Amino acid sequence: MRNAEEHKKFLAQVAELEKNSINYFDVEKEFFLIDSNNLSKVRPHLYGYSIQASGIYENDDLTSEAIAGLDGRGCYVYVDVKDGKITIKQDLNGCWGIYLFRHGDYFALSNSFFRLLEYVKDYYPLTVNRDYCHHLLINDLVSHAYFETPVNEIQLVDRSAILQINIAKKSLEIELIDYKENNIFPDSEEGIAALDRWVELWGDIYRGVAEHTNLIVNELSGGFDSRITFLNALHSGIDLDKIWISTSTAKNYVVYIEDYEIASKIVEHYGLTLNKSFNTTNLNYSLTDVFKIKRYSLQPFYKDPWLIGSSKGIARRYKFTGQGGETIRGYWRGDPKKFIRSQNNRAIPFSSALSAELSRSMKNILESAFRIIRKKYKIEDENSVKIPQYLYEETRCRVNYGKPILSEYFRNIITLSPSLDPIIRTLQLDTPECPDPLLLMALIFTRYEPDLLNFPFEGKRSIAPETIEYAKKINERFPRTAEKGKKHENGGGVFSFIAA
Repeated sequence: MRNAEEHKKFLAQVAELEKNSINYFDVEKEFFLIDSNNLSKVRPHLYGYSIQASGIYENDDLTSEAIAGLDGRGCYVYVDVKDGKITIKQDLNGCWGIYLFRHGDYFALSNSFFRLLEYVKDYYPLTVNRDYCHHLLINDLVSHAYFETPVNEIQLVDRSAILQINIAKKSLEIELIDYKENNIFPDSEEGIAALDRWVELWGDIYRGVAEHTNLIVNELSGGFDSRITFLNALHSGIDLDKIWISTSTAKNYVVYIEDYEIASKIVEHYGLTLNKSFNTTNLNYSLTDVFKIKRYSLQPFYKDPWLIGSSKGIARRYKFTGQGGETIRGYWRGDPKKFIRSQNNRAIPFSSALSAELSRSMKNILESAFRIIRKKYKIEDENSVKIPQYLYEETRCRVNYGKPILSEYFRNIITLSPSLDPIIRTLQLDTPECPDPLLLMALIFTRYEPDLLNFPFEGKRSIAPETIEYAKKINERFPRTAEKGKKHENGGGVFSFIAA
């Protein structure tokens, strides 16, 4: 709690911020609202950005080739209108989310929950989804719901969905893209080819961005995920001394201190500098805009109370990050029933009656998600240890990384994460011969930058020596033929670039 003097100082800072800021954020421009009674008014638009081998595209930079290349990379929802149909596509992670309301033959949808809620609340009866609210109350950070929202009548559409609307018939159909996730063993010829293609593609992306700007941040901590991204930077062949390799310098958390120490040793090994100065001229948002961005992009799925920042960088920044890396290292593997019990342990501090009600809601939300996951991934065994892992990919990763990536976009930051790429997500994490879910990461390190295994991982984590040896044997069976940093021919053409 602030004392009177601190509160007075805080209010003075807010007043100064408001005095030097402008209202910039336009909710209706950034988030669409499609009503089945007004389908003829819908126009094509790309919300957010698409990352492709040939460039990074936004609505002002769309070509027919760029539209055809929308393959899941980036942070986008694309609304297309052609031949009497409206087609809506989204990125692999479903960062924005598509929210759907139905009432009889009527439907409305938006890429913002609150934009849709504010539209339909005055015309149709709505009810509170108590299970959703309860599960979020006792959750640690973000929602684990697959399709539920705080309102029973509004659903979150599957992240793999394509929506097809027939304008004349006012009908809506939903199809699921088969991204072939978790489908290929990493010790197969097909798996190794996918892995090589992934690394070369991200080399292209690194080089394409670096050729046009030096406003590049490459996050590096002491963990697994950012180290995988740094590996891609090393493989790209760009001059890493010209970008900002960043790690947290916070001294109030042990994990950040350890992150900094490990990251410092890594960059020193490669003759680089950590946390160099990185300054851009900023244009202040008003606090009204700051709260709008958080409301329409994050709430009510993300519990962290932080604000997204009070400024919009005039110079666009490009941030390479390890976000979503848990999806390629088996972060939530385990017994589904034990997983539910572990989540319900957070209800213990409440009164017995309330604790029981909260636990029931969490159980309902998770069991609903597990049923959908088993159907989507064709899993017959209800006790499969892969079910919680897929829950992470479908819910936690989508919210915990997708929502902040979206809010960062509104701050003029383009987030690029190799771990959220459709290619790497086709690979299984292990093999029957080596059931360690860290096998895929071990294979990546040993194949492309084995020196990175010489540094410790934060939290005293490690990859088992036998897993590393197995990964080495895979590489011996399928030796690399491409030179490190060599540009591959996927996509071709000139890298398209917008430095807004």
